Amino acid sequence: MPRGRKRSAAADGTSTTSVSGLQHYVAPGGGTTSDLRRLSRVLNLPVDAVSAVMNCGGQGVTSGRSSSRRSAGGAGDVGATPAMDPAMMNVWGDFMSEEMSAPAPAAPAASSSTAPAASKAESPKEKPSPAAAVAAAVSPESGPRDYVLPIKPKMRLSGKKHKGDDANGDRVLTPGLLAQTGTLDASVPGRSSISKTPLIHELLAPTLLFTKSIFARTKIAFITSSPTACHSIAITSAGAAYGWGRNETGQLGLGSFSAVAPLPTLLTVSGEESLKFVGAGVGKYHTILVGSNGVAYASGGNLCGQLGINNANATGVQKFRKCSVMGQIGGGGEDDDDEDDVGGVKIVKASCGENISALLSSAGHLYTAGSSEFGQLGNGETGEYIVSAGKLGFSNCAKFVRRSIFSQSESEAAGNLGAQMMTGKGVDSAGKIKCVSLEDSGQIRLADVCCGKNHTVAVEAPSSSGTPRVFTWGCGDYGCLGHGIQADEYTPRMVGGLRGPIFASNHPVSAVAGSNCTLVKTKNGHVYYVGKHKQAGEATMRPTLVDALANNGHVVTSIGAGSQTVFCSTKSGVTVSWGNGSHGELGYGEGENKSSSKPKFVNGLDSCLVSDVACGMGHTLFIVRDEDEDDAKALKKVGRVEEEDLAQFMEEMKGKKGASDVGGDEPVKKKAKGKGKK
Repeated sequence: MPRGRKRSAAADGTSTTSVSGLQHYVAPGGGTTSDLRRLSRVLNLPVDAVSAVMNCGGQGVTSGRSSSRRSAGGAGDVGATPAMDPAMMNVWGDFMSEEMSAPAPAAPAASSSTAPAASKAESPKEKPSPAAAVAAAVSPESGPRDYVLPIKPKMRLSGKKHKGDDANGDRVLTPGLLAQTGTLDASVPGRSSISKTPLIHELLAPTLLFTKSIFARTKIAFITSSPTACHSIAITSAGAAYGWGRNETGQLGLGSFSAVAPLPTLLTVSGEESLKFVGAGVGKYHTILVGSNGVAYASGGNLCGQLGINNANATGVQKFRKCSVMGQIGGGGEDDDDEDDVGGVKIVKASCGENISALLSSAGHLYTAGSSEFGQLGNGETGEYIVSAGKLGFSNCAKFVRRSIFSQSESEAAGNLGAQMMTGKGVDSAGKIKCVSLEDSGQIRLADVCCGKNHTVAVEAPSSSGTPRVFTWGCGDYGCLGHGIQADEYTPRMVGGLRGPIFASNHPVSAVAGSNCTLVKTKNGHVYYVGKHKQAGEATMRPTLVDALANNGHVVTSIGAGSQTVFCSTKSGVTVSWGNGSHGELGYGEGENKSSSKPKFVNGLDSCLVSDVACGMGHTLFIVRDEDEDDAKALKKVGRVEEEDLAQFMEEMKGKKGASDVGGDEPVKKKAKGKGKK
């Protein structure tokens, strides 16, 4: 596996994706059909090619010249691409051959013998108009899809073989060593800064944790944290779950409250101590563990019902309790794939936001519980009501209920978003974009779900009959939902900017959510960003390619987003981060800046293959591969910390008390400046 690093001037992508109209405007900036034809003649390219390039929004693609270009005279192998006219032997030819299926080559120079044939090829009767071609590419496929099911957990237990493993590694993690950058004192983030002279528990660069003590005989197969969480969960390849960090609301399920659990501590479910775990999710005040039996267990604060234990009166619990999931009766066996074995619902994934929780079943069904303040339940409403003067309440949900309504904007459904947005149509009297349910709404299955602070993103399961769609809902601050407007969404809404010809062979496969941003990774390892996670600069309102990586040949394998941080790791052993990290969570090392406005190399992980990354508040976690000699050589450069190194820190933590605002109050509705009304 190549380990070479490709350095370049890193820069945020600023391009946006536009969707063309079906009436008069067929290209961004008010371009008409006549404009496209004129440009086609100048470039000597087919009209459809020019239309697709214009409407891709300037988003870069991985160059594939060595494979896409063929000699004009070579006899093709089976399945070889036909020889192209010289007019197509350029960057646009690469674009069309990679991102669209069998593009028509440019017509050769007209002659007396070829002119009639060329005229016939341009005939509307033989080829659809550019507007119709683009509309067909961006419009969602109709009818039910043939999904690849069941959905599997992100990790695999050691010694277990499963059918349907994803060959590209997007759904299966390679176990490795646990590393962390940022502070181990979880009582500090959001309240105070670290010491001017870093102490041993303040990790300013990625550091391997307890490889000779706690995790001496096992590898880590799963990690998780979240943008508002100061605690973390790691699960070994044997299915043992460990938790550490802030425990002021009992979010670690240890049976007691404490300011901080300084070291990874084994987590169990009372009465089911031998249960193995395959996933987890953490919020600001709570934790959810996913058992290999398809059952979810929760502990911590429950003021908004985010534990999903069907008890709205319980403000919190100190030990893990079984979650109440609609349609689930009992628990299944460790190897069961059939949902009937767990009363109809087998949970395989979990994700948590500040006061929201989301579960995903093996059938690809979505379940949510918790706060409905910003519509993050995805049930179509907030249920807002007045509690007292200056205080609002919301119809929260204390158990996990399936959400099966998925929508798109009216203008996207009609295929003419560009024209309607320019004329002000497709928007209601309150300025909110009108949405309608998708025709196949009830049959949609999901493969991935991730919660940010107050919003959620989900990726549709792969199928043989359509390109996976991306859905977002909840708080729309800074445009983090990717719909080009600062407005909340109360039901999962399709992100139109992640549709079209460019995604036909490079479809979305996974997504992560930060506090106010969203990242989507595609099949070819490209990353699209929307929202804002840096203090400076403008928000990115529509999905935009992180071209600093894509344009330099980097194939991203794992992504993470935290409170104010973003990470990307590639298959060539390069990890980059950018944002703000006052506690060292960006991993740049001692003496280096603690912020970066552009993607910057994390030198402490140079040549290390990172299987997964998880960003929390004040810290970042990594799973670093340790499979061969190359991995061992790269790991020698990474710092390590063991239990005996933290003896003084552990003594200090014993007498440390938690903050007085433990658990917080149910949030009062606040509107960001410039945010759209509902």
